[in-house]
Amino acid sequence: MDIMETVKSAIKQLLANKGRTFLTMLGMFIGVGSVIMIFALGSGFQNFIKSQFVDIGLGVFTVSVKENNDSSLITAEDLELIKGLDGIQCAVRGDDEQVSVINDRGEIFKASMNGVEPQYTSEIEPLKLRAGRNLSERDEQAGSQVIVLADVVGRALFRHTDYEKMVGETFEITVNEQPSTFQIIGIYKTESPENLTQKEAEKYYGRKVLYVPFNALNNLKGANEGVSMIAGIVQDDYDASSTATRIGQVLNRRHHLKDGYTIQTVAQILDMVDSVMSVLTLFISALASISLVVGGVGIMNIMLVTVKERTREIGIRKALGASNKMILRQFIIEALMLTLLAGLIGMMIGYIGAIMIGGMFNIEAEFTIGMIMFATLTSICIGLIFGVYPAYQAARLDPIEALRAE
Repeated sequence: MDIMETVKSAIKQLLANKGRTFLTMLGMFIGVGSVIMIFALGSGFQNFIKSQFVDIGLGVFTVSVKENNDSSLITAEDLELIKGLDGIQCAVRGDDEQVSVINDRGEIFKASMNGVEPQYTSEIEPLKLRAGRNLSERDEQAGSQVIVLADVVGRALFRHTDYEKMVGETFEITVNEQPSTFQIIGIYKTESPENLTQKEAEKYYGRKVLYVPFNALNNLKGANEGVSMIAGIVQDDYDASSTATRIGQVLNRRHHLKDGYTIQTVAQILDMVDSVMSVLTLFISALASISLVVGGVGIMNIMLVTVKERTREIGIRKALGASNKMILRQFIIEALMLTLLAGLIGMMIGYIGAIMIGGMFNIEAEFTIGMIMFATLTSICIGLIFGVYPAYQAARLDPIEALRAE
């Protein structure tokens, strides 16, 4: 019997017991489907995170003090020195403060207010404006109490979505228990839902959604000799990580510190996210792979039962001249047909599942040729590993004893 005849015979045997075939493959295709789905969603999530960071820019860096004391604060002289370093496109001061926002109904919400220089919202983390304008150098120099507001905050404050009407309105913000009035000069776009309850809106307020001139926030907090954080951009033809490290060395030397600053670049954060996601994906996939082993054991058990049921058939074939090698080949091919079919179904389940779950979270699942190869090779390996023993048992049957079997 040649290979094609053996394959046809294997297909005939599988179709003869459809219910048993399906139940035998169940654990296998659940395992393959789970692994494919996890890999596809993990890869899609990594791409989503990368796209968010690419929008910000891989050259963006932040420098913050580890211990907020006078000796380590970054001064105006430090900032000017950093701006003069090779590879620095821009560098600005930044600060933030937890504040209370009070609307015209007297409702109070907690929020994080960022005091930044104009280049921050125009270059480092560009805001997509729905209405109005961005912070300007004039606002910064005058320390004007103006604010660029997130659309989610604007909707919750004024209970409408006419952002043009919001520009020019004023509202009260409490900083260090001192109320101050700020005028809205711009509304920027966020990815928040259009309709939020008060509690949901307050969750969004906890993010950095209020931008004011650095000098305005500094004046409200009280004059300070320096700042605890700066941000900037490294030029494209310079390595962001090494340039940021050089900034830390300069600051440590100027302030006589050994390691007084935390330096972070978007590229470093992206590498860290990649590493964490890769480990997490592999760990979850390893757990899902347990079902592959269970499926393999199930296939071996069913193949052993099949050998027992077909003992007389094996005896007849041997009596007609079939060699041990031919019997071995037939049962291995049957096992491979089972696992390959299960792998194919598993791939389809994983594909559909990843698209459905990804759609729920606005993540585009990514499928690669590597995933298809993984599913195919895994199916072949399981078919061989768990199919060889039953095939060997069938091949070593004594034809005379086999013919006596009922």
